[in-house]
Amino acid sequence: MRGFILAAGLGTRLRPWTDRVPKPLVEIGGEPLIERAVRQLAKAGVRDIGVNLFHLGEQIRDRMGDGRQLGVRLTWFDERPEILGTGGGLKNAETFLRGGTAGAFLLVNGDVWHDFDLSGVIASHQPGSLATLAMHRTARRPELHTVGCTKDGVDVGRIVHIGGKPAPQPHDFMAIYTGIAVYGVQMLDWLPARVQSGLVSHGLLPAMQAGVEVRWVEPQGAWYDCGTPSEVLRASHYALSQRSGSLARAALIG
Repeated sequence: MRGFILAAGLGTRLRPWTDRVPKPLVEIGGEPLIERAVRQLAKAGVRDIGVNLFHLGEQIRDRMGDGRQLGVRLTWFDERPEILGTGGGLKNAETFLRGGTAGAFLLVNGDVWHDFDLSGVIASHQPGSLATLAMHRTARRPELHTVGCTKDGVDVGRIVHIGGKPAPQPHDFMAIYTGIAVYGVQMLDWLPARVQSGLVSHGLLPAMQAGVEVRWVEPQGAWYDCGTPSEVLRASHYALSQRSGSLARAALIG
């Protein structure tokens, strides 16, 4: 399965940091977000990875190179002179995304920090589904719980609406779309070509309106949307505390 990292965002909520450094290079616990994302994809067996670029994209490409140092192959998609959005960025990389053999690709937002098992997210995807979105629930960010989910099992089920669209429906719980998902390549058919577009607004919602199944999985672990200074600080504190705990356990074992 191929992977794709959305890394073209402007990072406006992180200014003035992102006036000089692109958001995917913001460090959490001493590690750039995009480097961690690539390592996690590689750990899940995803080694052919596309990345879209826009704001200060040359810094990202210079830092990561072709990916060989991390055991992957990176393919870059520079969107300049105009940013294409989450949907347009994928449509721009359509040939790459359709070039894999799995009939699906794993998408990761370049501004999230998590410790999910991505191989489990991949395994949960059903070939007949348009997409399987990784969901998260936390009392810390109630404003982000906009996705209505119904349960088919303990940690899987169907998405019935996103922000009340295409129409409010009964649901078992509300959750956050983490920006991590497995998409069937047929998702690309729903996205308009050569224009700026949103993955949710121009892809998922029209597909759901047409009755196409979109599913969810709820992986265990921590998740942070590192688009604001407060969340960057929270993620950094958590990452460092986890690292300190690991070192302490290693010392005890040793």
